[in-house]
Amino acid sequence: MAVFVRYSLWLLLSLVYIKSFALELNVRVVTEEFPPYNYTQNNKLIGLSTEVVQAVFKELNINPEIRIYPWVRAYQTALNEPNTLIFSIGRNKKREKLFRWIGVISPAKSFLFRLPSRNDIVINSLKDAKPFLVGTFPESVREQYLIGKGFEKGVHLVSTYSYEKSFKLMINKRIDLWAMNELVAYHIARKAGYDPHKVLKKAFFLEELSPEGYYMAFNKETDAAVVKAFEDGLKAIKQKGIYKQIQQQHLGK
Repeated sequence: MAVFVRYSLWLLLSLVYIKSFALELNVRVVTEEFPPYNYTQNNKLIGLSTEVVQAVFKELNINPEIRIYPWVRAYQTALNEPNTLIFSIGRNKKREKLFRWIGVISPAKSFLFRLPSRNDIVINSLKDAKPFLVGTFPESVREQYLIGKGFEKGVHLVSTYSYEKSFKLMINKRIDLWAMNELVAYHIARKAGYDPHKVLKKAFFLEELSPEGYYMAFNKETDAAVVKAFEDGLKAIKQKGIYKQIQQQHLGK
């Protein structure tokens, strides 16, 4: 009997190890510099979303490398390479069938921002923004959304590969509005030496954008067992209160 119990325990541990090893071996993880959700500080990847994703890794007993790419490369990698996980990614109609959506990892609110001095800019509906130049980031959920609403690059949208550059363009009045996530906008303003509440005015809430929040998502060709494992891992950290604890640490609520 004792031999049977020891053998069963050994078999169970072996299966857990094999499962974890297989997950780690097959999963590729990509993200971008998107503070305060995911960003490097002192050569270490940190942030609200990063901590949630790492908590899921811990739950699954894996430790895959997280590769930090420019957003367009991260997005294209996840789009084209099976078993690739991407975070923090907004969910919209254009992307819905392109990925396997694991679940929400952080809250997200996006706005069209203006300078407080630009009282000439009054936006009551999205169409009111069309006479103005709007700063966006290529392939971002905000740019995709605005294009879907009839905004055109080079006409209504000034698309740049730097969140900081877009902010400076607005500060220097080279663009009129900046389509950006609230927490990211405030972080960038502070980093540039400004009080965000003195230089950023919310002109319009982009309510339709990722109302649930940012997600972690896999390439659509990812192995179903891998997807299920990550879905279960995310559910587990939420049930255990780990997810809520991380949110409270970063957001104070």
